[in-house]
Amino acid sequence: MLAAERQIQILTLLEERGTVRTMDLAEEFQVTDETIRRDLQVLADNQQLSRIHGGASSLTGRPKLQSFTERRLLEVDKKEAIARAALNLIQPGESYAFDSSTTGLALVTILPDLPYRVLTNAYAVLEQLVSMEQIELISTGGAYHSKTQTFISGDSYGMLRRHNINCAFVSCIGLDRNRGPSEGFEQQAVFKEALIQTAQKVVLLVDSTKFNQASEYFFASLRDITEIITDDGADPEFVEDLRSQGCIVTIA
Repeated sequence: MLAAERQIQILTLLEERGTVRTMDLAEEFQVTDETIRRDLQVLADNQQLSRIHGGASSLTGRPKLQSFTERRLLEVDKKEAIARAALNLIQPGESYAFDSSTTGLALVTILPDLPYRVLTNAYAVLEQLVSMEQIELISTGGAYHSKTQTFISGDSYGMLRRHNINCAFVSCIGLDRNRGPSEGFEQQAVFKEALIQTAQKVVLLVDSTKFNQASEYFFASLRDITEIITDDGADPEFVEDLRSQGCIVTIA
């Protein structure tokens, strides 16, 4: 791969993640740390990123807010593995809530048609389950936000409080080992915060690329999460750190 091509891909990763580490990029591109440092310096000199200790950040330091369609195409294999592991938690007669994450949608697409209740603010979840005969499907309502394909505001928070939600499946843009999961869209973060406060159990579905990342709005602490399900690409040190703080972490 030419240096120019690699540098374009580095900028793409920065848009997705907000920050990148030199050692991770070296492994991803199968080059030396020194090669990556040269790439980062070239991009910094062109004012396309900011250098930080051990890597680089986007000029804002945060991932951009990607559309639902864009997010759906990322890390598909990881999301499918996480979904298969999470499917073991689904039982008839329970009530489940889903946010508008594409990882959650990967689980929704393999749900069996059984008698349980699903609450969601996600258009894609409603579209996927609307033809199911046994699932009781409930929209939390609100105004439609086209970029994230979610229903926001309105009485959605009141709707959550009125239901006995046995388990909520949520995801995030970044997972920080100290401050927990975060989102890039404030109204979505507020919805997730309300959902977590309402549900009996909370399962965080998060692929390994989100580890050690932070977006703009934190919506929960690690102690609010019942279980974290991730993929086998997760950094063992990061996973061990989560477990040392009392988190149940399942590797798909």
